[in-house]
Amino acid sequence: MAEAGSPEHQIKDAIWTYGGWFVLLSLTLGAGIALGYIFWGDAVHLRTTNTELNQKVLNATSETENSKHQLVAAQEELMRCQRKISGESGPSGPG
Repeated sequence: MAEAGSPEHQIKDAIWTYGGWFVLLSLTLGAGIALGYIFWGDAVHLRTTNTELNQKVLNATSETENSKHQLVAAQEELMRCQRKISGESGPSGPG
């Protein structure tokens, strides 16, 4: 066996030290990934919530567009009525 102060012993010590750190960090990383997948998984709940919120946004957008179309139709009807009233109150034909 190598003596405590020999270069051979120092190399073996360094290999064991860095090897141990590598194994420890690898296990920690693997455990973090595993726990993350166990707790959050494929995020099914978040996907469902996202789908619901997107549907609400689409509904709100379509309601806004419908309101705008109704406003335009009401303004056109108002202008038509105003033209009709101004046409009737103006001078009538011969007679």
